Amino acid sequence: MAELSDDHQVSTENLNWYLQEISKIPQLTPDQEKELGYRIQQGDQEALKKMVESNLRFVVSICKKYRGLGLSFLDLMNEGNIGLIEAAKRFDPEKGVKFITYAVWWIRQAIIHALAKHSGAFRLPQKQANLMYQLSKKYNQLNMKLERKPTLEELAAELEITVAEVEQLLQVSGDNISLSESLDDNSDFQLLDKLSQDTELGADEHLLQEAFESQVRDILRDLDKKEALVINLRFGLEGKEPMTLKEIGQMLNLSRERIRQIEAVALKKLRKNNAIQELRGYLT
Repeated sequence: MAELSDDHQVSTENLNWYLQEISKIPQLTPDQEKELGYRIQQGDQEALKKMVESNLRFVVSICKKYRGLGLSFLDLMNEGNIGLIEAAKRFDPEKGVKFITYAVWWIRQAIIHALAKHSGAFRLPQKQANLMYQLSKKYNQLNMKLERKPTLEELAAELEITVAEVEQLLQVSGDNISLSESLDDNSDFQLLDKLSQDTELGADEHLLQEAFESQVRDILRDLDKKEALVINLRFGLEGKEPMTLKEIGQMLNLSRERIRQIEAVALKKLRKNNAIQELRGYLT
């Protein structure tokens, strides 16, 4: 693959070529990641380059979650690549964690920081950025299901937040969450979706999920069966859509409050596990 430019920027002109190229780069084995990690710690720039380039495809997958929040897909990718480079520099091969599992947090933080700067907000917490994503996603789901635009009240109910909080999310986004236009109207999205079908990029979301689930299975052993089940359902750890407290309560024939209590106890236990820090990019 041709070398990345000094500022790691991707331009509109080479987006097609870029996505095609990164899909061809072989994945690293755990032993290769470990070896590169040690070399990076010694200041080996070639090792850093190889670690970064071998994981660029995952930045594309992560960026999909934040599209429609105010930055173009190109800008999201450029910011995500900066986070990936930072993760590679900080990666500790002794932890026994897959690199991308660790890198997700750094990639997302770089993207969220850029979103905060773009919106003019002093700080955009990850929870709020994720709510913005969920708001856009729920809108599209309800729009399709109801065959009309959902109301603020319906969106608030789906997200389990207040109408005022929905309005606040829209205000913070600076009208960048476009609830009235289809994603198909954006040429960046059209190109990405087409290339995701034409290349192996689409499969990378599954690889991200597998890397996470492999790590989380060991951690969940600290929980009893009901706690583990609630965490699995809440965060959609087995390839499923995350569920609300209300939905889980209906499934288990328990109240929403009882599910919230079980979740709180489970998360308290998990926070005592040092390995949970490597998964913060997924659980926030």
